[in-house]
Amino acid sequence: MEVDAVIEMFQRSEALHGLKYANYIGDGDSKTFKGILDAKPYENFEVSKKECIDHVQKRMGTRLRNLRKKTKNLGGKGKLTMKLIDQLTIYYGLAIRRNSNSLENMRNEIWATLFHKMSTDENPQHEKCSESWCEWKKAQATGSLDSFHHKPALSNEVFEAIRPIYEDLSRDELLNRCLGGYTQNSNESFNSTVWHLAPKNYSSGKKILQIASDIAVCNFNDGLINVLRIMKVMDMNIGPQSYNFCLETDAARIQRADRSLTDAAKEARSSIKASRKENEEEFSNLEGQLYGAGIAD
Repeated sequence: MEVDAVIEMFQRSEALHGLKYANYIGDGDSKTFKGILDAKPYENFEVSKKECIDHVQKRMGTRLRNLRKKTKNLGGKGKLTMKLIDQLTIYYGLAIRRNSNSLENMRNEIWATLFHKMSTDENPQHEKCSESWCEWKKAQATGSLDSFHHKPALSNEVFEAIRPIYEDLSRDELLNRCLGGYTQNSNESFNSTVWHLAPKNYSSGKKILQIASDIAVCNFNDGLINVLRIMKVMDMNIGPQSYNFCLETDAARIQRADRSLTDAAKEARSSIKASRKENEEEFSNLEGQLYGAGIAD
């Protein structure tokens, strides 16, 4: 169904909007893009595939967690902890976002983040690091390296284990599709607005889903104030309380969105997530000590 819907969107783009879609932004599912190529919606004009960089970032986290799960003695204190996996995943995503116009810079910074984590006072490996985020480079620029000390470094054992993952996720073929820094955020945000009105856990017919989609478009573009316009078309009485409610709700939504984009909010979310990961790991390690074959012998 999804493949057919996307193909139809491409096939009617010229008739409806007078344009051709040059790119398809995917999330790793090859079936949809293959369907577009097979359908040839624009005859000799070929559609290119771009990756949603949020989904590419998630691949790093998934690959590292799977490696930790299946490799004995790779997890635990001083090794590939869940907190470290989160850090490496975030650094990988930032390397792509910060260099979305240059494949070479993107690849260099991906590897720079890994060697940055391996650096020690005796062997600093910051050649490819940027002064914008590397504390060692900042200390070097201000002449304060004598007082700078590295945090505990990534072990060679962990480095050799995760190196193949970094090699695979820094291939030119993949990074080429990340150029431009495209995401599916707007699409997913709109979808969540639709499902808020017509939840997936309730059976909804085509009519209900169409109404939910129409209202979602109104809310997504202009906020709840559009609901009042819909009510007006339906000859419903609109009082001052309804009007004020819509204005206040829209203002609060925008304020929440702005607040969530601040550096402080981002740091707080990262801190909470990291703390939760540490607690989960402690419980997991404790459970491993309390439960196991022959533990009571």
